Amino acid sequence: ARNAGGQTAVVASYRVYVNGVLDGSTASTSYTIDGLTSGVTYTAKVEAVDGAGNQSTDGPSITFTTLKPLPPGGTFWDDNDSVHEGNIEAIAAQGITRGCNPPVNDQYCPEKNVTRGQMAAFLVRALNLTDDGGGNTFIDDDGSTFEDDIAKLAAAGITRGCNPPANTMYCPDKNVTRGQMAAFLVRALNLTDDGGGNTFIDDDGSTFEDDIAKLAAAGITLGCNPPTNDRYCPDNAVKRGQMASFLARALNLSPIIPPDEITFGDGVWTVPAQVPPGTYRNSDSSNFCEWKRLSGFGGGDADVIEDWLTQEIDIVTIAPTDVGFSSEDCGTWSSDLSPRTTSPTADFGGGTFQVGSEVAAGTWRNSDSSGNCYWERLSGFGGSIAEIIDNEFSASIQTVTLMSSDLGFSSERCGTWTKIS
Repeated sequence: ARNAGGQTAVVASYRVYVNGVLDGSTASTSYTIDGLTSGVTYTAKVEAVDGAGNQSTDGPSITFTTLKPLPPGGTFWDDNDSVHEGNIEAIAAQGITRGCNPPVNDQYCPEKNVTRGQMAAFLVRALNLTDDGGGNTFIDDDGSTFEDDIAKLAAAGITRGCNPPANTMYCPDKNVTRGQMAAFLVRALNLTDDGGGNTFIDDDGSTFEDDIAKLAAAGITLGCNPPTNDRYCPDNAVKRGQMASFLARALNLSPIIPPDEITFGDGVWTVPAQVPPGTYRNSDSSNFCEWKRLSGFGGGDADVIEDWLTQEIDIVTIAPTDVGFSSEDCGTWSSDLSPRTTSPTADFGGGTFQVGSEVAAGTWRNSDSSGNCYWERLSGFGGSIAEIIDNEFSASIQTVTLMSSDLGFSSERCGTWTKIS
């Protein structure tokens, strides 16, 4: 710091400003900012203060966005039982992964193999690489989703190609082996310490033995046969779940454990003390499920915000402003909204579904309207008329086009819906 005369002064303390407002001061070089709201962007700035109270004006600043709280079950629904879930959440929070089913991206596919193209994207995001060296590094990645990432990886010296000695190809669609992954990470992180080498018994003679030893010395790999972990399995393909753990350890990211799934049964519940606000799906409507969102417990119609009676599985969003929630003959309500359909384009029957993850945008036709088919396109699951984008009640066969902007689709007595375009 410099005083008013421009002379160098001894720093006595630091003042920390958040969005231009003084948050506090400290004599230490570390400071904790409390009271931040999740999902909000802040700018923090630090100014040095000398013993006479003179303050700098050109201190460093940083702009950051606090993490949003994870929903029960986490970002992705398909990793809930994976040993890698905490690390998957950690790399997702850093923007290193976006999911595996765009544009919905509510799945991570932890058991799928990592391709060399995907590996390039993972590392480019993890290391914030921006220089593509002019691009068009390899002859076999033209048109690949990962072409730009591959060029950046090559410019950083992290990849050399897949066809030595020419190395004119990258092989973006080939799976990455655990040995290859070791080489990628050693180059990316500039690891040099091999810890004495010969860490595992199954990589002797492997092209990647030295890289594997360096990865182990850095604590990034533990082995492939727990709890013994005396093997590395260099020729095995890397799974996406494993990749998350490798990257989290490499970047010193702490695992992020999402809240557990929330479940509750029939009854009258207080919000938020007994049932937190959120979106839930019931398990059984065979005896006509009836639910009510409540503004009070007087028992009159005036206390009912919205309600519904259905024989189909339903989805309901309980708002933070709701006072209570009532359920009768609905089975178990759960915050787990894992898809009920085998794929978004598969045939489906009655009930309420999420557009995108369960039912794809496009045009669908039903098989049976003899019982008077009723359907709704939805912008939300609160049960209000305002959330109905369009609807129809008819004894005729229906053709409905769902838009990607729709949040949900609900139908009763319509038979089976089949995608026609």
